[in-house]
Amino acid sequence: MSSSKHSLDPPKEVAALKKHRFFLAALLIFLIFAVFSTAGCMRVNPVGSPGEDEEEDPADPEEEYQRRLEEWERRNEELREQLGPFYVPLPPLDQPENPPAKIRGIYLTGHTVGHSRYQEILKMIEGTEINAVVIDIKDDHGLMSYQSNIEIIKEIDAHYQPVPITDIKATLEDLHKRGIYTIARIVVFKDPYLARAKPEWAIQKKGGGLWTEKGVAWINPYQKEVWDYNIAIAKEAALMGFREVQFDYIRFPENAAKVDREAYYPGSNGVSKAENIAAFLDYAMEQLKDYNVYVACDVFGVIATTWGDSDNIGQIWEDFATRVDYQKPMIYPSHYGRGYFGYEVPDAHPAGTVTRALTDAIKRNAPIKDPAIIRPWLQSFTATWILGHIPYGAKEVRQQIDAALALGIEEYILWSPVNKYPAGAFLSAEEADRRAAQMRQEREQKGLDWLNRTGRQAAESYLEAVQKKDWREAYALEIQRRRDGNQYRDWLNATRGKVKEYTITAVEKEGSALRLSLKLVMTSGEEERILEEQWTVSMENHVWRVKPSSRFLELLEGKAKAEETEQQD
Repeated sequence: MSSSKHSLDPPKEVAALKKHRFFLAALLIFLIFAVFSTAGCMRVNPVGSPGEDEEEDPADPEEEYQRRLEEWERRNEELREQLGPFYVPLPPLDQPENPPAKIRGIYLTGHTVGHSRYQEILKMIEGTEINAVVIDIKDDHGLMSYQSNIEIIKEIDAHYQPVPITDIKATLEDLHKRGIYTIARIVVFKDPYLARAKPEWAIQKKGGGLWTEKGVAWINPYQKEVWDYNIAIAKEAALMGFREVQFDYIRFPENAAKVDREAYYPGSNGVSKAENIAAFLDYAMEQLKDYNVYVACDVFGVIATTWGDSDNIGQIWEDFATRVDYQKPMIYPSHYGRGYFGYEVPDAHPAGTVTRALTDAIKRNAPIKDPAIIRPWLQSFTATWILGHIPYGAKEVRQQIDAALALGIEEYILWSPVNKYPAGAFLSAEEADRRAAQMRQEREQKGLDWLNRTGRQAAESYLEAVQKKDWREAYALEIQRRRDGNQYRDWLNATRGKVKEYTITAVEKEGSALRLSLKLVMTSGEEERILEEQWTVSMENHVWRVKPSSRFLELLEGKAKAEETEQQD
């Protein structure tokens, strides 16, 4: 990631980098002095020459710098040729570090940042747990909130007139001095301005012309130019000093059944919506790898609760969790329909709805190797359009934050479309950190995971799930060899063996894991078997997960396999 001080003009970048040569020359003199001053006491044994008292010459910093500079210039020229109007220069060689942080943030529009009210918001943030802001740089209208230097954006003039943020670099520098983490929000595929400016890049109507939803056109997620357009904005955001880029509307339009009757997507070529979104994410991560910036995606909260691309909009939980740094489910209580999580009106139950939504998200992450960090969007607005809604003020906002914290999730971002946030909902930074640390400590002392289960309770939940063939619960809790949830579902549903009874007779600590002794009564057809078992329970992705024996799994599959295993043993 680049500091906001750096220009986006490559020649100026190069000039700035060359100023470091004086420093590097001085460093070389120092290194030479250091080598000679320690020659009498230092032994170097080069590989292949053990025992020889020879010292290797240190690498020449000036030569190394020149080599890196030439490589930087070469790659920039290649990118300029490859990307054309979507070109954004590579970050400078001296880009600052970007350490991870636990984020408690709020959302701000570009217009709010450019308004006098912005200073009031900064004063509100001061002294509270809020340590991050999400700022619109390309919003739902497809317009930039600052003056971009990207050729294609200047060509179609995709800016507000005038731009609300007149000096984005100065704004970011001020935020960083205040210790505030900065996130650039980029609305990706809902872009009516680009759709009108480049209609050949938009979703088309089957009868001809642009497809629109209530007069709003969308760009075509299958269009490669659309990918490069949005990734260019992400690169520029990183160069200006944003520590994280956040892709929103990373999906196809809702109401897919209706949309797909009316619209078609040039270039789809049989690729599913979900496959296309996953391919875009792969491409984005590859393109952004040099920019030292974290990548996050906003997703519907419901995709953590449903399986697969249930709404046919291209969002599958696992596709995001395995690709980006942060996954941000929008778990606003108002966005869940009647009856969800057992509530007639989920909006009227902020704590309970958030608890259940995040519980599903935690379970989805459990089987994934190195999943994206869950950082939920929480509700800071009153959903007046919902029958039975409640007003959302400081109490309701705090209830959501505390519900997430009770599950071990210490990060969140609040959404208010008008950027109004109740100061009374926030603790001081010190108190928020203390409370989070206390809850972590209590959880560890009790041996609880993020689902607030002990290892023993996780094993019990797993066995009950197997009894009921609740494959989603069992999949989350079992350390198994099957590659994905669909395969596990098919396997468990096909099993013929049953767990009739179980007793956990002992629990012993074994390093960071647990060893459970179990007595199981299993049936296959009319035959009944009693098993004495030893299972391991390990913490993975903050969830206690069970590793049952091969014999147990084979008995679930059927008697023949179990008999075969016993003979082999």
